[in-house]
Amino acid sequence: MNWIASIDQHPEARTRRIDVGRALAVVVTVGLALVITLSLVLGVAVGTGIAPEFDQSIALHAQHRLVFHNGPSPTCVIIPNPPQHDCFRPGPERREFSVVYLTPNGVRSLVWFRLPTR
Repeated sequence: MNWIASIDQHPEARTRRIDVGRALAVVVTVGLALVITLSLVLGVAVGTGIAPEFDQSIALHAQHRLVFHNGPSPTCVIIPNPPQHDCFRPGPERREFSVVYLTPNGVRSLVWFRLPTR
């Protein structure tokens, strides 16, 4: 009952609470719109080849990493005689965009796109 009485005595307290709620809704809406817009712009830039090549690694935990890759993907083969591991890029450069999650237990590919040649 005291809480209701305090609102009756101070009606501007109720309007302030509503204004904070509206401000929070506006901030969340603008933030979501920015995230969607930037995602679309990045997708178009990567897809058309405008974005530069990059390899970015983000440490999530001591042994967990998130790796973003945009650029050429080498073709690797194992040659049995003499035993060797060789990576090369035959023909036109094949490009890819990928997001990979690295853990001590293995590697998970979260996103992988083959991009058109330049």
